Amino acid sequence: MNTVLLFTLLKHHLRITEETYIHIRDVTQEHNWKPIRKVTKTYYCSICESLLLNINGLHCDSCGVCADLGCIKSANRVLPCKAITMDNNEQMLHHWVKGNLPIVAMCAMCNEECDTELGLVDWWCCWCQRSVHDSCKLSMSEVCDFGRFRLMIIPPQSLKAISKRRRMRRKLELHSVIQPDWRGWNPLIVVGNRKSGNNDGEEILSLFRGILNPAQVMDLAEQDPTAVLMWCRLLGDTPCTVLVAGGDGTIAWLLNIIHKLKLKPVPSVAIIPLGTGNDLSRVLGWGKGHDSNLDPTEVLQKIQIAEQINLDRWAVMVQPNSGLGSTGSQRSLFMYNYLSVGVDAQVTLDFHRTRQSRFYLFSHRIFNKLLYICFGTQQVMERECKDLDKSLEVYLDDKKVELPSIESVVILNIPSWAAGVDLWNIGLEGEHNTVGIQQIDDGKLEVCALYSSFHMAQLQVGYSQPHRLGQANVVKVKLLKPCAIQVDGEPWYQHPCEFTITYCNQALMLRNRTY
Repeated sequence: MNTVLLFTLLKHHLRITEETYIHIRDVTQEHNWKPIRKVTKTYYCSICESLLLNINGLHCDSCGVCADLGCIKSANRVLPCKAITMDNNEQMLHHWVKGNLPIVAMCAMCNEECDTELGLVDWWCCWCQRSVHDSCKLSMSEVCDFGRFRLMIIPPQSLKAISKRRRMRRKLELHSVIQPDWRGWNPLIVVGNRKSGNNDGEEILSLFRGILNPAQVMDLAEQDPTAVLMWCRLLGDTPCTVLVAGGDGTIAWLLNIIHKLKLKPVPSVAIIPLGTGNDLSRVLGWGKGHDSNLDPTEVLQKIQIAEQINLDRWAVMVQPNSGLGSTGSQRSLFMYNYLSVGVDAQVTLDFHRTRQSRFYLFSHRIFNKLLYICFGTQQVMERECKDLDKSLEVYLDDKKVELPSIESVVILNIPSWAAGVDLWNIGLEGEHNTVGIQQIDDGKLEVCALYSSFHMAQLQVGYSQPHRLGQANVVKVKLLKPCAIQVDGEPWYQHPCEFTITYCNQALMLRNRTY
């Protein structure tokens, strides 16, 4: 027995050790080329200086160099990309890129507008984002101070990495981070999936590579989230912020791993909403959806002044019914937004199955919402969850609750459900003294019941009220018949069981002060 235990611990130690190494792109090989999609300005090739058309124009999302298809090899050979790592003793100089300046760029020396002539004119630094005229460039200091987002950037001198060859390509393995001598340094780690949000995730990750150190921008399509969050361990005692570009499911996934890794100090989490519902993002002021013309500098400014708040984390323990005919095994998970049983979970499950189908070819927020409406309408007609009150029992702090004729039970942690409905507070109008105030950090859950799918539709337009069952520190539900369940938008079909929701601890979030 001791030998087995020792082997298990050793295996776990080796796994954690491997995860410590974060793989980053080796920029000495080539630029990180992406198609030019913006049509609000003209672009010129950084090699031949010809006008680039959208059909053949490429740009490096890290340093801003542009090229047509015929000049890519020359650009890779002649023009260096943004340095991810460098010697700690090396002085940081401006990384000047000629032409293709940001819109309405002002000269850092004379404060006059740059890039007012046609062609590849004037300069800008891809680290500090300052622009300068050709004639003013010689008067400007060669040393770069990283600009107004300095305290969010991890400078190349701080990263220590070694080169590894993997599958015919060289990769850099990040081994350590040396803290710069900057008071108030709070580096930002951007996490997202380039395939998320109708591939909007790829555009968002590209935007932040152009402002931060590209090593700070992590793609979940390439790296496991556990390895991504090893950044926080490499930073040691330095607090950091994690900016998650994704929906409620992705955010919950990252929060679970932060909890699992027991990171100290705990990183604070900000959000760029890419999902369909985005309930947590709405509550924290980051919006119901991202702007297609997202300005990354505005996001960074909001993070700089955002307020740190706590969000209750709840443990959900699902225990299948014992005895003959029992199906499934015990499972445990965490909840941040809400858990529901019944018709709204069934609608989410139907949508989830459709989205995973090989025939599901078109993904867009508006299209997804239309699908939700279709499945909700279907439930109005079919009523698969009719008489749910006869199929389950609800206990609030060990007291059984009497249920009317219902089709759903919703257990809330935040004041947003089903893409923005403030379910608990609908129609209260100052009656909090009788039903209780809802807060996201009070260690209490709010429990409501819904009469039908049609009742759901009425709630979403504010024409009805939920049946409020009450608040509790512990919620227990005994499910007597199979039914759909969802936790933070992740649905499944659950066989008879008993599940209990208890307080675990709190996650550290950032709330936008400017909304």
